[in-house]
Amino acid sequence: MSLAPGTHATHGPLPQIPTGHTGTIKLGVLLYNGFDLLDVMGPMRVLGEELNTLNIEIIFISHSLEPCSSSQQVKVAPHHTLESAPKLDIFFMPGGIGQTFYTENPTFVQLIKNRVEASTWTFTVCTGSGILATTGLIDGYAATTNKSLFEWVAATGPKVKWVKRARWVQDGKFVTASGVSAGIDAALFFVSQLTSVEKAREVATYIEYTWHENADEDPFSDEYPYTARP
Repeated sequence: MSLAPGTHATHGPLPQIPTGHTGTIKLGVLLYNGFDLLDVMGPMRVLGEELNTLNIEIIFISHSLEPCSSSQQVKVAPHHTLESAPKLDIFFMPGGIGQTFYTENPTFVQLIKNRVEASTWTFTVCTGSGILATTGLIDGYAATTNKSLFEWVAATGPKVKWVKRARWVQDGKFVTASGVSAGIDAALFFVSQLTSVEKAREVATYIEYTWHENADEDPFSDEYPYTARP
């Protein structure tokens, strides 16, 4: 199911930090061989920035503790496996050419589904929304993905309300970003919702990034026939 390019990208309020949660926000990043480096490191640069005043611990997780190589040839060593990681407040899934390692394995799909269900927020970038869609947990929810691979990802979740024109989409606890650098925009959205818009703008200025504050304004949608305006 695909929604029209002009469909709005936000759907209801993002859940706030739970009442009584006074500790560290644990952010778990799912890794695999062939993940996209900027999908991960762009949002982590924003969410891990001390200026945002969020007390976040970033935890890299994978199917094993072996280092995972990004498609840009940078390796990252996981801290935990999907089974051993602590409870995660934010579960993050990047896109990349290697994601079928998880989506084609029912055991891993179930482990990922468990992590999503237990999280307060779930955040994907690029084709990472295809991993999320494979769990069935965003059936009936709005989501987006990388424009160049939109049809392929949409096929992984035919009951998802795919939004063609969006830098990111937030529906309930789910935040799905478009391609690659859009993850930075979505991470700044997270900061704006959990702290303030002013704080998110301060972080964007500090990292010298022009934040696309309006999620519906996606300058890349018209570059691809499937997501272009009719």
